[in-house]
Amino acid sequence: MKTLKAKTSHLKVKEIRQHEALTYVKNHKFPNLSEEERSNGIVELWKNYRLFMQDNFHLRGNEKDYRGKYLEQYYINPKWWAGIYEGDKIVGTEYFTFRDTRMFSGFLFADSVEIAKELSTQLYEKAKVTLNDKLNLVESLHFTNVDEYDISFREEVGYRAWSWIDERDKIRDADVRISFLKKVREEWEEQKND
Repeated sequence: MKTLKAKTSHLKVKEIRQHEALTYVKNHKFPNLSEEERSNGIVELWKNYRLFMQDNFHLRGNEKDYRGKYLEQYYINPKWWAGIYEGDKIVGTEYFTFRDTRMFSGFLFADSVEIAKELSTQLYEKAKVTLNDKLNLVESLHFTNVDEYDISFREEVGYRAWSWIDERDKIRDADVRISFLKKVREEWEEQKND
């Protein structure tokens, strides 16, 4: 972990506008497409992500089950974006929003897994300050057909999957797993100190 910090400690996270975040993602995720195709691609990707947050689910969890619109509370405004910068150049972004003492973050894209970890870490630390040290839970999603990094990346920064949905992506003819993740502050802080 000390090597990672040395490589990424110069990177700074700050709040950015949605347009800046989606411009970064479209250029990062679709570099070989025309401007119009990149724009269409990011609009569809972001719209699908947001629509998923309104869906009804029957989630079977490790500790308890949940039925209903689990993510809808995070769909409602306000919502923000964090960008991570190397000097003046954006090298990653992630969506986030708060509800009481909880945060949801996701739709994370970065130039490398090290930068993604640094963004996740700095955003978590800033969230604790924003909520006057009352942050107790961070939730996220992992889509095997969208996310750039496998789920072990999220586990390394303190998340654990508590439920998942297995589906078939008919367009790509591939199996897809959508994992519902949570980072319980108390557990993560204890794990970091071990």
